[in-house]
Order: sequence, then structure tokens, then C-alpha cells
Amino acid sequence: MVIGLDVGTSGVRTLAVTPTGEVMAEAQTPIVDSRHEGSIHEQDPQEWWVGVCETLGGVLAQLKLETPSAFVSGIVVVSTSGSLLLADRHGAPVRLAILYDDARGAAIAEDLRQTLPAQDAHYNASFSAVKAAWVQREEPATWERVDRLLHPADWLTGKLTGSFDTTDSSNALKLGFDAEREAWGQEVSLLKLPLQILPRVVRPGARVGTVSAQGAEATGLEAGTPVLAGATDGMASLIASGAHNPGDANTTLGTTIVWKVLSKIKPLPAEGIYCHRHPADLWAPGAASNSGPGSLRPAEGSLSAAELDRLAAEHLPTPELCYMLPAKGERFPFVNPLAVTFFEGKPSSPSESYAAQLQSLAFVERWGYERLEACGVTVGQEIYSTGSAAGSPVLSQLRAHVLKRRVVRCRYPMSAFGAAILAMNATFYGGDLKAATKQMTKGHVHYDHDRAAGEQLEGVYRAFRAACARRGYI
Repeated sequence: MVIGLDVGTSGVRTLAVTPTGEVMAEAQTPIVDSRHEGSIHEQDPQEWWVGVCETLGGVLAQLKLETPSAFVSGIVVVSTSGSLLLADRHGAPVRLAILYDDARGAAIAEDLRQTLPAQDAHYNASFSAVKAAWVQREEPATWERVDRLLHPADWLTGKLTGSFDTTDSSNALKLGFDAEREAWGQEVSLLKLPLQILPRVVRPGARVGTVSAQGAEATGLEAGTPVLAGATDGMASLIASGAHNPGDANTTLGTTIVWKVLSKIKPLPAEGIYCHRHPADLWAPGAASNSGPGSLRPAEGSLSAAELDRLAAEHLPTPELCYMLPAKGERFPFVNPLAVTFFEGKPSSPSESYAAQLQSLAFVERWGYERLEACGVTVGQEIYSTGSAAGSPVLSQLRAHVLKRRVVRCRYPMSAFGAAILAMNATFYGGDLKAATKQMTKGHVHYDHDRAAGEQLEGVYRAFRAACARRGYI
């Protein structure tokens, strides 16, 4: 077995997985202690660790009961991209963690974009480097205590091993790491971030240590269990989706929308688009929106998600337009720190309003892929899907019609499963990530687009883009 562990915005999920991709045990717990006010979004890292310990305990108890011969050969932790944790020399957080969509660094990001060459000016407030610069400027007393800049996956990996000095290259990208040169970029010096507080960078899945005695006592894992470097949740979702060939694309529908495409070449730079180095030696250009399923506002009381979808389907397509955001500010497919949720039209019922919201997610997704294609990224005819909202048949079919492509969902479309593939790749597949992905991602469900349905939605999409343009969202 391997353990894949995902610490997301709203909860912790842990899986135990076999080399053939069978999930043998699973546990999850919510994260409820968040400070989310306007442009501020912070969480207490200690709650992450409590969730990690609880879910690991639950998974190990299931394995002991149902698969007593199970042996855990490795563990990988993944987390949200761009979230920042500032640690002291003992690895203890010096303040609450600043999450990916915290927008307080917008002015710093804008100044950085004006300074950098056009081809490098893709920074926005979601970058962990920008958040670090904000703390340095606005909280100097706190900054004096900082010994290491980390991301949630880095810190939790440190809690397991006892060493808080490492990040992976996918998380490091938003801290100013140049994936092509494999070195820290000029952004780091422009933001005046001291090199000595930056972590060392390894590839996702690289071995970084073993579970310490203290980590074993807290989690129930065996001391000495290999711990592998994690990744961003977007990279883990791309791996979990089943995408493995150039042109394969994945949309993660979690709290937000995240785009990733596999490419042989690094695309032209553009605002809001960044490019990871995929562990299989491909490029993975992509982007992330603040909009997403976490911004939906259903108004049907205690109805289940499936029932809400069924009622919404009766109104699709709808001429009602909206753009859903959890708070002020958007980072992709456009950058506007003042953007807010809007509705146009008068829906006939709450279910039609919900239909418009689902429709907006599909429209934002299409807009994002159009932005990527404009930078020279080749997007194939299949869009793989991960995240909890990818399980909605209504939304999946709608997305296929809007995108005019087949939408594919594998059996376990979640970041924690991608973390497990990374772990199994290192411990069982000898580093052949393509083979690990093909063998472990199975049970695909697909949704094909219909030409007539696509034509019906085309006019609504154009009206949606026009409504955004009227507000300066371009």
C-alpha cells in the first residue's frame, strides 16, 4: 500500500491505495477554522495536522481490520497551490497560514508585473512569493521570526519527518522557482526575499526522509516509513485524472477551477498562466480561477446535490447570466482584484438560478482553455476531470456541450489519489509515471458533446463574455 493525503481548503482526505489503483481504505475530516473576510483568507496550520493525524488513524485502523497484511511503503502529502506557511527555526508557524486566494498582496503583485519583463510578468496575489513579501512589508515583527518559507504540503511533510527544509518544484513555482533553469528566479531578489529562508527544491515524488519517532507516535504510521515530496493539488489532480500524453488536459473542479494541459513544449507566457514541470518530463501549463464549485449558491434548502442538479437540468441552457466568486477579486481567466459576483436577468425560480450558476462554471472553464490555446498550448479532444464536482453528470454533460469536447472522469478523481500515484511511482513503478498513471487510473466515465446542444449554448456564451466585458472583466 501507499498513502495519498490531500489537505484542501475545506478538509483533509487520506487514501490507502494498491499498485493497481484499488482504494483499500479512506478517511476524511472537515477543516472549519478559517478566517475568510473580504480579501483575507487564513487558516490555522495546527488544524491541518489534527486532520492529518485523525484521517491517518482512521485509514490505518481500517487496514488493520480488513487487510491485516498491508504494508505502507510510502506516503505523499499534497495541498493547495500558492498557500503560504511561515515557520520559525523549530518548524513552528509564526502566524496563521495565508491561503491561495488571499488578495492582500494585489498591489505588490502589480508592482512586480510592472518591473519584470513582459514574458515573466505572470505574477498575481495568489503567488506565495507575493504573500511572503506582503508579510515582510506589513508585519515586520512577525517577519523577524521567519526561518523558512513553506507551503502546506511542505510543512506537513516536515511534521512527519521532523525536517522543515524542503519543497517540491510544483509548489516552488509560485515561490519564485524557475522550473526551466531549476533555480530561483529574479522575482525572489526583486521582492527582497532572503535566499537562506527559501527551502531546497526537489521533484514531486522524490524521497525526502522517513517518518520520525514523533511522527509515528502522532499518526500511527511505522517509524521509518518512506516520505516522498508532495505537489500542488492541481498537479496531483492532473496525475489522478489519467492524463498522460501531450495534449491531454484536466480540469479540477474543487473549491475553485484549475486548468492543466500536458505539453512537449513550454508555451508563450501570458497573464495568469504559469507552467509547471510535470514529473514525466513534460510541461504542464495551467492556471487557476477564484471561481468554482465552492462559489455556488444553491437556494433549495435541504435538497441533495443530485436533486439540485436534476432541477437545474430542466432549465439548461438558460439565458440568465452570472459570474460566481467567493469574495472580491479574480485571477483567471482575467485578472481583476475588484471583480465581484454578478447576476443578470430574473430567473423564474431558485432552480433556474442554480442552472445559471452551473452554466457559468462551464463558461469560465471554456474561457480558460481559450486563453491557454491563445498561448500556443495544444488542447486535445478529451478533457479529463477531477474534484468533487466532476462527479455531477449534469455538470459534466453541460461542460461537454460548452467545451465541444469529450469530458472524461476516472474512478477516483481526487488529489489524494494523485498523491498516491506519486508515492506508488516512486516505490513500485521505478519512476515510470506514465506506466503508474495508466495502470492505476481506471473506470472512466465519459460524456460526449452534441452539435445541436453546443450551438444552443454558443449564443449564451457570447452573451456571458459580453456581460463580463461590460464590467471590465476581460
